[in-house]
Amino acid sequence: MAARSRPDATERVMELVMYLLARDVPKTREEIWRDTGLYAPDGTTEKRQLDSARASFERDKALIRNLGVRITESIEHDGATSYTIRREDYFLPDLQLTPDEQLALRFAASRVDIGETWDLEAVAKLTSIETAASGEDGTAATGGTAGAAAAGHDAEPLSADVALETAAAQQTAGSLLPKLAAASAERAQVRFAYGGRRRDAQPLGLLCRAGYWYLAAREDDVVKTFRVDRMESDADVGERGAFPRADVDVAALLPREPMEIDFGDDFEARVRIDATMAQQPTAERGRVVERHDDGSVTVTARVRNRAAFRVWVLDMGRHAVVESPPELVEEITSWLRALADEAGDGYR
Repeated sequence: MAARSRPDATERVMELVMYLLARDVPKTREEIWRDTGLYAPDGTTEKRQLDSARASFERDKALIRNLGVRITESIEHDGATSYTIRREDYFLPDLQLTPDEQLALRFAASRVDIGETWDLEAVAKLTSIETAASGEDGTAATGGTAGAAAAGHDAEPLSADVALETAAAQQTAGSLLPKLAAASAERAQVRFAYGGRRRDAQPLGLLCRAGYWYLAAREDDVVKTFRVDRMESDADVGERGAFPRADVDVAALLPREPMEIDFGDDFEARVRIDATMAQQPTAERGRVVERHDDGSVTVTARVRNRAAFRVWVLDMGRHAVVESPPELVEEITSWLRALADEAGDGYR
């Protein structure tokens, strides 16, 4: 059986967290290695590989704990240590924000559009305001509009951006990732709706790119990637061990540069970056085509994801100016003007 290609450290840690979260019972180190394929090839007895695997496993556990996630350890009857992450130790408890605090948080999040939805989705989960009043059918009135009324405010939504679709938010990566990670580790077939039809795929692993999670899977003998938040149904998981572990470099299936991940755009952008930022890693994401006497540089970048490009440019602030194509210059200029108009004179 071909050995599984190794993910990078970030993806390995995320897969370990999701694996431990998805387990109903604690798992020993050997079970984790066997099920995930993250650390050492199955059945290896080579000392160097085992030593490297143990060191990586200990580093990953330490990193997870340093991030504030508690790994619970227990001793089995044979003396082996088993590990789990309890859901109550991982998920954020109710912050018990007051209605006014929730409204302030929603307002702040709706002021800046970064081209993604995860910020507003997070706010929606933190600000689900319940009122003491009930509707005529006896059910409690919930949500932003009812919460605004309960707080003594007008019952109009603060922003169209804040009026998120609850169903879509509930079906984002948060609920699907542990199930898909477990299916990948256990080589179980998954079935889900995607792109308007049912899919029957062999999951190979998960990737995180540009703020989105992707499932790498083989469908009809072709390796593909599926964006998890675009899945149109829950995932039905089949029997464990349904297919052999594939020798596929999952990490190479999508570009590491967010601007190059296909989101429907495809053009070359030209950006002038001043001397202050020209030598920084952020600027180096573009390809230098000109160096100027004042220390500034002109770079080009292939853009297949307009939102990621905008975030990159804004990270450089006033030190970067978009020069072409003209329609992109106009778009960025109009967007910044709109932000300034919303912020008011005090922020100009």
